[in-house]
Amino acid sequence: MRAKRPLDTRQLLAFQMLADVGSFTGAAKNLYLTQSAISHSMKALEQDLGCRLLRRHGKKVSLTDAGQHMLTVIRPILQRMEHLRDELEGYEKFGAGRLRIGSSHKNGEVLLPQIIGRFREDFPRFRFQVQSADTRGCLEMLRTNQIDLAITLEPTKSEEMEFLPWFSDELQLVVPPGHPWIERGWLNKKEVASQNFILCNKSSYTFTLIMDYLQQEDLQISSFVEMSNVDAVKELIKSGFGIGVLATWTVRKEVEAKELHTVRIGRRRLFRTWGLSSPPGRSLNAPELAFARIGEEVGCQWMMNHHGLGLT
Repeated sequence: MRAKRPLDTRQLLAFQMLADVGSFTGAAKNLYLTQSAISHSMKALEQDLGCRLLRRHGKKVSLTDAGQHMLTVIRPILQRMEHLRDELEGYEKFGAGRLRIGSSHKNGEVLLPQIIGRFREDFPRFRFQVQSADTRGCLEMLRTNQIDLAITLEPTKSEEMEFLPWFSDELQLVVPPGHPWIERGWLNKKEVASQNFILCNKSSYTFTLIMDYLQQEDLQISSFVEMSNVDAVKELIKSGFGIGVLATWTVRKEVEAKELHTVRIGRRRLFRTWGLSSPPGRSLNAPELAFARIGEEVGCQWMMNHHGLGLT
C-alpha cells in the first residue's frame, strides 16, 4: 500500500493562524504573506484532505466540524515542533538558546534580574524574552505557546498545569493607626460587615484565594473596592478610606514607621504559594531545569531576607 505523504506544515501553520484570527486579512498580516497566498494554501489543504475545513462569511471565516477537529489535533503538534526548534537552536554553541518567561511586574523587578544573572553564569549566550502579566494571564500565554515558563501563584487543578513550588508569602489585613482590631491581633467577625475593604481585582488569583478563605472562615464582606496598584491601596488605607488584604512584605516599611498595621485575618494564617508553571505533559529541558533550580534558590533567599514576599 502506497504511503500517504505528510501534511504541509506551512499550510497547517496558516490554517491555525486563520482559525485564531478569523480572517484572511489578519492571518496574512501576521504571517507576512498575501491574502491570495493564504487563500491558495487553504484551498490546497482542503483538496489534499478531501473535506471542507472553513466556512467563509464575507471577510470572516469560521471552522467546520472537520476544521475544529483538525485544529484540536494539530495545535499541540505545532507547539511541540516549535519547542523542539527552540531546544535545538544553538546546540553547537554551548549555552545558546532562548527562554520565553512570563511573570508579574513585581516579579520582573525583584526576582528575575537575580535569576537571569545567575543563569547566565552557566548559559552565557541564552536570550530571554519576558512578558508581564498576572497569574491568569501567564497561564493563558502558556496555553497558547506564547511563553515557555511562567512565575505564578500555584494554579488550580482545573488549569491542568505543571507546577514547581518555590516559596510562600503571607496575606494579612492592613489597617490604619488607631483601628480597633490592632490590639486584638485579628479581625472581629461581628464588625466585618461594617468595614470597607480594598481588594485586588476580581479576576486575580489572589482575590479568589482571599474570598475562598473568608468563606471557609464564615466571614461576609458587604462592601469592597477593586484596585490593582498596591501603593494606591496603601495610601487609601492611610487616609482611613478602608482596610486591605496585602502580602506582609509590601507594607513592611509602613509598619515599621507605624503608618500602617497588620492584623491576622483569622486564627488560621493565609499563605500563597509561588513557583514555576509550565505546560502539562512536557518535560523541562536542561536550561529550563537550571532556571527552575536557580529561581527556587533566589526566591527562598529573598523571602528569608524580607520575612515573606509580596509579589502581587
